[in-house]
Amino acid sequence: MKKKFINELKVNEQVDSVFVLNKKDLKLTKYDKPYLQITLSDKTGRIEARVWDNAEKFNESAETGDSVHVKGTVEKFRDEKQLKLDLLEKADERSFRFEDMVRVVENRDQIYGKVTGYLKEIKNSWIKTLAGKITSDDELMSMFKDAPGGKSWHNAYVGGLLEHTYEVMYIVHQMCGLYPEADKDIVIFGAFVHDIGKVYELDVKKMEYTIEGGLVGHIAIGHKLLMQKIASIPDFPHDLSLRLEHIILSHHGEYEQQSPVLPKTLEATIIYQTDELVSQANAVKEIQLQQAEEGKDWSNFIIIKGRKYFIKDAGSEDWRGK
Repeated sequence: MKKKFINELKVNEQVDSVFVLNKKDLKLTKYDKPYLQITLSDKTGRIEARVWDNAEKFNESAETGDSVHVKGTVEKFRDEKQLKLDLLEKADERSFRFEDMVRVVENRDQIYGKVTGYLKEIKNSWIKTLAGKITSDDELMSMFKDAPGGKSWHNAYVGGLLEHTYEVMYIVHQMCGLYPEADKDIVIFGAFVHDIGKVYELDVKKMEYTIEGGLVGHIAIGHKLLMQKIASIPDFPHDLSLRLEHIILSHHGEYEQQSPVLPKTLEATIIYQTDELVSQANAVKEIQLQQAEEGKDWSNFIIIKGRKYFIKDAGSEDWRGK
């Protein structure tokens, strides 16, 4: 079976391929007939799908996180492509390549080297020791390199968390040059750990929230992890601990964004604003990359942001090169 990628699908095309089953919900139509609402993915993107016939049977055939063999037709629904499925079954492992199913940041070791390079610049002995406690935790760092940066909005792929963390560290490193009043060691370390809880919040294989992630969330998980590492260092200064804790607890910036507290230090403010910039820019970049291929000027309506994005390639406009 030849793999058909999601970014290649055309309306009215017949599809016979393998994808990852990211989400499934058995629902009822207004006439109380069961149907299956599905999200499928591969390394090129995601697509919604529906099973209208024999929905209960197909609901039992595979679980979220499985690679599934599907047959169906590409349709258009509310300006977006959607699959109408006639078949859904768990795929034979010999019928697909894992690297086709999941998008992966290939140069993770190189990026991790850049991350640890920034940590080596830390001069404060307490923070340097704390950073060493984290980077010497081989299991944690292995998971850190593989974890996604988000479920769907930004950096939602294997290695996305590492990529996102590096981008935040890169920018805050420059910001400290502009704002020498900020404690550079706290900023660099804070950027490193601000999202560390996502290691346990998201299941990289299923691209879904873990039970811990759904019930507790990455902010609380990250804070707990930080405190465990601090507790392993005798006489760690309480005032410094509070400053580092504050960065994790405030990095979402607003109560409406599920931040337990608001940023109240210069270092926390720098990290929050940089985190927001990098995550939003990555998300819009992904929208542009995935949807501009269809030759559209505007993206589909993005519910989470309440808008469409202008994604026309500027390279096609007359003002370029003048």
